[in-house]
Amino acid sequence: MSLNFSSPLFLYGLLGIAVPVLIHLLTRRQQKHIRFSAVYLLTQSQKRSTRKSRPNRLLLLLARCLAITLFSLALADPFFSFRQSEAFLRPASIVFVLDDSYSMGVQAGKRTLFDHALEFVFEGTKQAPEKSEYSLVLASSPARIEQDWTSDKTIFEKTLKAQSVSFRTTRIGDAMDQAINLLDSAKQKKKQIFLLTDLDKNGWKEEAFSKITAPYPVKVVNFSSLQSGDNKGMVKSIQISQEFLTRSRLLRVKAEVRNFSNTLSRKPLSLFLEGKIVKEELLDIPPGQTLAHEFSYPLRRNQPLNGKVQISDDALTTDNSRYFSFHPSQNIKVMVVDGDPETISHQSESFYLERALNPFSVSLSHIDPTISTLAELPLRNLSDFSVVILANVRELSPGYELELEKFVLNGGALLFGMGDQVNPKYFNEHLGNLLPIKLDSQYHVKEGALHLLLKNNTHPVMKVFSPKELAEMREINFYSMYTIQAREDRIFKVGTWFSNQNPAVIESNVGKGIIVLFLSSLDRDWNDFPIQPTFLPWIQRWTQYSARGLDSVFRQSLLVGEPFRKSTSGSDSNWIVHAPDGTLHILENEVFSNTFQPGIYHLFFLPSSETSSKTLEKIPDGAEPAGTFTVNIDVQESEPGKISQKKIESFLAGMKIEIQEPHSQTTAPQTSDGIPLATPFLLMVAGMFLLEGWMVRKE
Repeated sequence: MSLNFSSPLFLYGLLGIAVPVLIHLLTRRQQKHIRFSAVYLLTQSQKRSTRKSRPNRLLLLLARCLAITLFSLALADPFFSFRQSEAFLRPASIVFVLDDSYSMGVQAGKRTLFDHALEFVFEGTKQAPEKSEYSLVLASSPARIEQDWTSDKTIFEKTLKAQSVSFRTTRIGDAMDQAINLLDSAKQKKKQIFLLTDLDKNGWKEEAFSKITAPYPVKVVNFSSLQSGDNKGMVKSIQISQEFLTRSRLLRVKAEVRNFSNTLSRKPLSLFLEGKIVKEELLDIPPGQTLAHEFSYPLRRNQPLNGKVQISDDALTTDNSRYFSFHPSQNIKVMVVDGDPETISHQSESFYLERALNPFSVSLSHIDPTISTLAELPLRNLSDFSVVILANVRELSPGYELELEKFVLNGGALLFGMGDQVNPKYFNEHLGNLLPIKLDSQYHVKEGALHLLLKNNTHPVMKVFSPKELAEMREINFYSMYTIQAREDRIFKVGTWFSNQNPAVIESNVGKGIIVLFLSSLDRDWNDFPIQPTFLPWIQRWTQYSARGLDSVFRQSLLVGEPFRKSTSGSDSNWIVHAPDGTLHILENEVFSNTFQPGIYHLFFLPSSETSSKTLEKIPDGAEPAGTFTVNIDVQESEPGKISQKKIESFLAGMKIEIQEPHSQTTAPQTSDGIPLATPFLLMVAGMFLLEGWMVRKE
């Protein structure tokens, strides 16, 4: 058994014993001898009093020295160990799990919570005993081991200095799993995990802790108490679209702004285009609510636009902006095959389609339709078109099915509109390589008995429609439709449902192209959709979507960490990515994964393979702009709410959990396993002070 100390530096406080000793020596009474016979009896009494008080003063000195001694020993955190120890503190294997998610970027004075967490780790390694080993796990998604085991404090501190708060979300469960794996291979008998976080609720996903069972002690250090301000709001989402219904050609930017505070918030919302503020509105957002606001901006030129929507700064600036990239739609050449042409134009299958696809001019709709009959079809070159629409076509010319199949496999879009001329037997037998389903039979209902079922409108085609427009679409009358049978060897998605739970629109990828089936007609024979105002944007957007024309709006926005995939192939050119921080990267295998910073990413390509270097200092000569894509943060990290201690204990069942504040006295890794004596020593100090008071009063 031995007496050890967790913080032996406090033993220097024992030098304070010299203070009461010095005071005692300076205040000791000097005895003077005065001969005066008349006061002989008083002199004798004084001598007896001096002899009586001298022991009390010595006892008072002893009590004061003992109080200082006990207080210094208590600060040094003494403990009895039942094992032999070569030093005051045994070495340990310590894993620091550091939350580097963007919520740790909240201001805490002149620094951030993350800065304070880094300082905690620095101080912890300085106070740790010799021969201890350290490792560092970063808890943002994906959680990763930043530093494997090392006992070299210089190396570990170098790793710490290289860290900065990220733009990612938190994954505490994954980080703890990696920390446990590290401790399983640690060489020291004493093992400890320090989890440094703001206890943001988003980072604690229950499913990530299902397999965590380990006996290791965990100290959770909660840094959220240090923040000096509140995250008052964020730009929750942003949605952009291009207006085709009028000649004004408006860019619409719809942003949702969240108010986290408990009071009404007046926030300026700004629209930036190409780095400049073009519009600003003052919003009154109710407490705890989300408010949507839409900007409209006239498109004067057919050029791409990059921008962002931003609110005023608060304690967390990361979630105050959201970026977007807009590419004007390119002309889409469409061939509409009229399966039932009529001498009366408005009775033809193509009448409403042609006018919906191009209501004004090519420059407005960016869709250029060409009407063709079945007889003219063999004379058309399919390579001249991006989209082919078969409107109520009974059968194709023999052998033309192979031409259509080749067209789709090479990236073309094939859209089907049903009708009374469609022969399901022909479609199933001759177009089986293209169709993801089998056509069953026609299904007829009474007028007004069948409508569109529009509930969860997350499809890119449906995102832009307002609640009012969706309500109007639900009132459209359908009289007839085709039922289908699924094929076991094919996969398809349902874009829209009918109210009788049958699919209304289905889609399937075939090769590089896409197949879309409208299971009712595209004229007025089976429904009254073509005469409704929503038919125009609906058919335009399905055409754009099929031709990959919505990529510029919906498929160019990623969340931090999501890989960017180039939509066009081509191995004969080098693609370069210019990141928001100014770095340049070569796009390899048509995938770019280093999307860990929010902002606008610019794409360039070289017509030939002139560079083989994986690192670039500047954009090479001859590189041509190839578009942009945006990366934004995952706003779930901004949502308020902290994990409770009860939840933490349930997630980390079997582990010894201790939650402390960063300003707590115990900031260094404590690895003692004996009987602690600090509390008894402090109680004895209190007893010494009481004894001193009693002795002073008695004297």
